[in-house]
Amino acid sequence: MSFSDYAFNEPYARCSTKGDVKAIAQLETSYLAAADQNIDRYRQMSKTLYGRDIPYVLLMHLGAFDAHMLPRLLDLYRSRGFTFITLEEAENDEFYREDTNLNLPPGADTLEAVMAARHLPLPQQTEQPINLETLCR
Repeated sequence: MSFSDYAFNEPYARCSTKGDVKAIAQLETSYLAAADQNIDRYRQMSKTLYGRDIPYVLLMHLGAFDAHMLPRLLDLYRSRGFTFITLEEAENDEFYREDTNLNLPPGADTLEAVMAARHLPLPQQTEQPINLETLCR
């Protein structure tokens, strides 16, 4: 599960340097909205493929904005019914079998890749409501 969290770090650095509190508030709102929208997207793919939620692994990147937002992000996931387990526990799920069993040939390793391999349409991805490239330039 990913929502391009890395894309917010550079604009956050620019806006922080300028002290643009309003723009930082826009970043915070957009960041949480992107995460929330992708929860629905990944759950839809998982339920299409497996009829259930898999134990998702959240891909995040190291950055100042990610650190700033982490408590609110974790609260969002909890409010959407997620609990947190170890990577080892998640890897016990059949979805991760090809990644963890070196005796098997490599296969699709993301929900998007499994959907493509099965010729299933991907759920629509919502566009970012703000332009991260131009914010605080």
